[in-house]
Amino acid sequence: MKQDSQNQTKGGSSAGVQGLIVAAAFIGPGTITTATLVGAKTGYALIWLLVFAVIATYILQEMASRVGRVSGMGLSKAIMSSIPNKWIKGLVGVLIIVAIGIGNAAYEGGNITGAALGLSANAGGDIRIWATVIGLSAFLLLVSGQYKWVEKTLLALVMLMSAVFLSLMIYLGINSDLFLNGLLLKSSVIDNTSLALAIIGTTIVPYNLFLHAGMSAQNAQNKASQSANNKALFASLGLGGLLTFAVLSSSVSAFFISQTHVDSSNIAAQLQPLLGNYASLFFGIGLFSAGLTSAITAPLATAYAISGLFNWQTNLQDKRFLLTACTIIALGTLSASIGAKPLSLIMLAQTANAMLLPISALLLVWVCNKKAVMQEHTNSVFNNFAGLLVIVLVVGISAYKLLN
Repeated sequence: MKQDSQNQTKGGSSAGVQGLIVAAAFIGPGTITTATLVGAKTGYALIWLLVFAVIATYILQEMASRVGRVSGMGLSKAIMSSIPNKWIKGLVGVLIIVAIGIGNAAYEGGNITGAALGLSANAGGDIRIWATVIGLSAFLLLVSGQYKWVEKTLLALVMLMSAVFLSLMIYLGINSDLFLNGLLLKSSVIDNTSLALAIIGTTIVPYNLFLHAGMSAQNAQNKASQSANNKALFASLGLGGLLTFAVLSSSVSAFFISQTHVDSSNIAAQLQPLLGNYASLFFGIGLFSAGLTSAITAPLATAYAISGLFNWQTNLQDKRFLLTACTIIALGTLSASIGAKPLSLIMLAQTANAMLLPISALLLVWVCNKKAVMQEHTNSVFNNFAGLLVIVLVVGISAYKLLN
């Protein structure tokens, strides 16, 4: 246990910082694009699913944080250490690689595409060329180890964009009739399975479970801070959910009510009531910042998860750790450069993420019930019920989509 903690950054992270990192991790181009398309195509019909996804994210992230704090291990290492049979351990290892490795490769494609779309909207040029430039930039920043100060600047820009969307929601107001219809479930989720899965996939991010457990492992055995961690997590995820709703609401006003088709050429139009001619410039900068930040975070989270499986060092000085992260960047760059429609590719990444979510969620619920790992801090009946409810809902929607 101590070895895993020592591999983390010394000093740990405060509860507030951890909550903000988790919230910021799902405020990427996928969130902006998904919320925009959901608002434009369905109005507030899926607002209940967004509320459910935010609550589910809190429940699952609390479990992941508890694993790290109690066991002193990252999630993948905690899972593997509690499996005695080598064949089952190998199978579970493959499942984690599929869920996190393949899922994050798809997610990375969406991140890089989003950043490239932001640059293309203002500087012109082929999105595929910009995608290659973004991928190379993420690689160089990661290898150089100088990505942290860049991330701080980009994160500040993402927060500024968030403030603009929240201000726009207040400025435009909310259509009460459409909002009430959404809360009353007057539109079936079966009519919008792709959008429903995208909402889930962009909110309940599987790699965040591994990221949060790893950060929490830095404060292992500090049980007294779990309550503070939960409060900070609740506040941060609430803010992230509010931002998603603000983007969705702005899209309802700009596209759904006027029945305007949304695509990559007019997606920034929702900001025009507040920013006028600067809407496209501001949206492009925000999308680029969100995309590049996530393009660095996702490969790192993958490397932490995979390294935990094989007990590797969890730092960039370990060539295996670095190679894992760079492989995700390479796969993401490749998928972003194939020439697919940018919004479609971003949405596909969120959908794929949701369909792979049950693997990570099921393993998380399972390990949270292992007394050998969690001691007296195993899951309550409510935790298990809520976790399994998320899994059943996602599996049900995914199965319906695949069969139809």
